[in-house]
Amino acid sequence: MTIRLRLTIYWATVLAAILLVAAIAAIQLFERQQFGALDAALLEEAENAADQIQRGGTSSAIGILQRLSLETDIGPGRRVRIVTAHAEFGNAGDVHTIPPPFDPSLPTHPAIVGNRLFRFAVVPMLYNGDIAYLQSGVQAGLVEESVSGLRNLLLLMLPIVLMLCVGGGYLLAGRALRPIESVTEELDAIGPTNLSSRLTVPPVADEVARLTAEINSLLDRLERASATERRFASDAAHELRTPLAVLRTGLEVALARDRTPAENRAALGAAHREALALCRIADELLMLSRLNGEVMVDRHKLNLRALLSEIAGTVGPLAQAREMKLSVSAPEDVFVNGNEGHLRRLIVNLLDNALKFTPAGGSIDVSLKSDANRAVIRVADTGEGIHPAELPHIFDRFFRGSGSPGEGSGLGLSLCREIARAHGGDIAAANLPSGGSAFVVTLALFHEDPNKATVPLR
Repeated sequence: MTIRLRLTIYWATVLAAILLVAAIAAIQLFERQQFGALDAALLEEAENAADQIQRGGTSSAIGILQRLSLETDIGPGRRVRIVTAHAEFGNAGDVHTIPPPFDPSLPTHPAIVGNRLFRFAVVPMLYNGDIAYLQSGVQAGLVEESVSGLRNLLLLMLPIVLMLCVGGGYLLAGRALRPIESVTEELDAIGPTNLSSRLTVPPVADEVARLTAEINSLLDRLERASATERRFASDAAHELRTPLAVLRTGLEVALARDRTPAENRAALGAAHREALALCRIADELLMLSRLNGEVMVDRHKLNLRALLSEIAGTVGPLAQAREMKLSVSAPEDVFVNGNEGHLRRLIVNLLDNALKFTPAGGSIDVSLKSDANRAVIRVADTGEGIHPAELPHIFDRFFRGSGSPGEGSGLGLSLCREIARAHGGDIAAANLPSGGSAFVVTLALFHEDPNKATVPLR
């Protein structure tokens, strides 16, 4: 069932209920008003006649009843009589108008007695020293006909009004939903090959306009993600093609003729190096594809100070062998909710870059501190620094600077950025005024959850 049809059904149901209640209320109010006017007129004439009879005595009663029975301005079938508990004194008018029987429980004040056929005003008075009642009534057929006429008119008009309103509601619902249909048609025309297309934003700033703007924003993100993935696939194919071509060529040359054991050993060594490069690239590509899911699942409270001390103990001998000074400044414990393996790789990658680009006799300084919400790791070296034109691109995948030794895949710093972002932080690089470069990593601090125990999130 379409939204348009559902809206129309809802509108028809609500409107039908409103019209029905309004019709019932109108009929009741009209009926009450008509009978109220008739009753008021009957009471007024009956009270006047009773007053005249009491002043004129019994001798004038019959004449007053006769004159009153001839009055037809209030309604047809006028009938008037005087009754007591024992007898009837005077009866004039239309015999088809049936008066109410004498009721000793009638109140001592004027009242209306009757139904939808006959209406009588009953006025108590003194007649021959006894309590008597003057009954003056008419037939109520005209009032009932008026009420029936109104009822029939409403029964005829209500379905017509309901149909017109529902039809108008159906048309208005279609007009209101037309912009959504346009959005649907434009979205249907957008495919994987034309993600640059955008929806037309309506000129009126309504809900559809906001929805269209959000969809366009989503399309922007999809286009950027698609472009990134295509570029990544192209770069990955390009990076894999070179070592595969070298490996294939080396093997073809080695198989082309008989070679000495030394030549075979050299060919196998070259093939082994290319295979290692391929394995390294494949490992880094696999890690990039799995990074977010693994980091979000395998996280726990981690002391960065202890992790830095452990890594420095491992990398320190390598720095000494290259005649470099490695110093670590971590005066206090800093805890994050992180994946130990990924954070270890981030720090090792940064130290590996610093070792590559720092000449002998240089130094590498690693510091750890924290502020209100972040842990900050800084890795600075005294190398040649990063070329200013290359600085904005060093975190791009497969990017290698002009000063790169050549054995890297260009994925190390990209991995560092993804790891930092997966831990609620980021990474930035800058050249130092004194020479060299510094990489600053920010990570979200660990915060205790008051509703849960502090346990590893496995």
